[in-house]
Amino acid sequence: MKKRLAVLAFAAAFMVSSVSVFATPTQERLNAAKQEQYQTAGQLQTTQDRIAVLETKKGETEAYLQELNNQMTELSGEIKELQQQYADKQKELDEIGVKLGNARLEEEKQRKNMKLRIQYMYENSEQNGLLESLFSAESFSDFLNRADNIKNISDYDRDMLEEYNAVCVEIQKAEEKAEAEQKEIAAVEAASKKKKAEMQELAEETSAQVAEYAATIKDQEGVAAQLISAIQQQEATIQILTAEVEEEIRQAEAAAEAERQRQAAAAAAAAAAAAEEEAAAAQQEEEEEYTADISEEAYSYEEADDDTYETEESDDTSSASSSSSSSSESSYSGPVLNRRAGTITGPTGKETYYNLNMSGVVNIMRNMGNSDKYWVRDDGVKMLGDYVMVAANLDKHPRGSIVDSSLGKAIVCDTGTFAYSNPNQLDVAVSW
Repeated sequence: MKKRLAVLAFAAAFMVSSVSVFATPTQERLNAAKQEQYQTAGQLQTTQDRIAVLETKKGETEAYLQELNNQMTELSGEIKELQQQYADKQKELDEIGVKLGNARLEEEKQRKNMKLRIQYMYENSEQNGLLESLFSAESFSDFLNRADNIKNISDYDRDMLEEYNAVCVEIQKAEEKAEAEQKEIAAVEAASKKKKAEMQELAEETSAQVAEYAATIKDQEGVAAQLISAIQQQEATIQILTAEVEEEIRQAEAAAEAERQRQAAAAAAAAAAAAEEEAAAAQQEEEEEYTADISEEAYSYEEADDDTYETEESDDTSSASSSSSSSSESSYSGPVLNRRAGTITGPTGKETYYNLNMSGVVNIMRNMGNSDKYWVRDDGVKMLGDYVMVAANLDKHPRGSIVDSSLGKAIVCDTGTFAYSNPNQLDVAVSW
């Protein structure tokens, strides 16, 4: 019996013999390519955000430039109108100047005529010419007429002189008013021209700002185009690496399955050989016991103790029952993960192991509300309460979920890069 157990233990150990853990640099290159693409996508988003801000500023600046151009157009119209008003005033001043000149000439002419008449009257008055003219009148009526004529001539000269003086004063006032208005027009025109010059300078600066924004946007669009091209190239690389990783995984799983089948066949052969050897040994032992029993039958039969026989039979029954109970506690009977068997196929799927500091993982579980004790089992398996601590694909097995493993019921506490390529894999935490 002991020999059979030894053979079976050897077969089991042979069946779960070490299989190298699959680890490929291609997966690392794939992860690195994905990380690089993620960073490039972030740079592209930043560049596109910068372009959007520049476009907004450019649009605002263009609107301001359009407003400046509209104001300058209005100012140009106002300046043109002021220039026309100035020209009209100049024309009015020219006409006033002509009128004033004519009035002054007429005034001067009247002064000369009046002077001549006064001189004539004075000279004739000394020679009694006026009196003689009056007294030579043929009648009193003629006298009155001649006297009235002399008075009228004097009054006419005086009135005309006063009228011309008044006309000259009025024309002078009109000229002064027109000159003042022209100066005012000139001042407004000068202010408008100055404002237009300032706005022109501001418009040129604004136009330069718009051009600068446009150039920067063009540069950033070039950067964005390069980033988009880089992302496309990275995507092509990722697809190639993904295909390579999937092929490597397929080949590794095929190799692992072939090795598992080989080990299973070897274990079955070893078990069969052990069973045959045990059967032969048992048959020989029975024959020897039978011979011994026959030779001592007369003595042992009479002295046999029925109670002892019943006790031994009861013990055998109890042992069989205990074995059956122990077997019923665990339905899994496949290979068990150990230090030498680094990769096996367990009840949930592929199993591997890792040995890292679990303090961070335990803290995560504590934050989730788990208060079970962290300890290390005698076989080196790290435990959280009654459960084996494992890492898994959190999308398939969320953190805290209970799964079956070759080492017993397990609790998912962690994850790893293996989850990308094999979502069914469990990575058992051990101290090996």
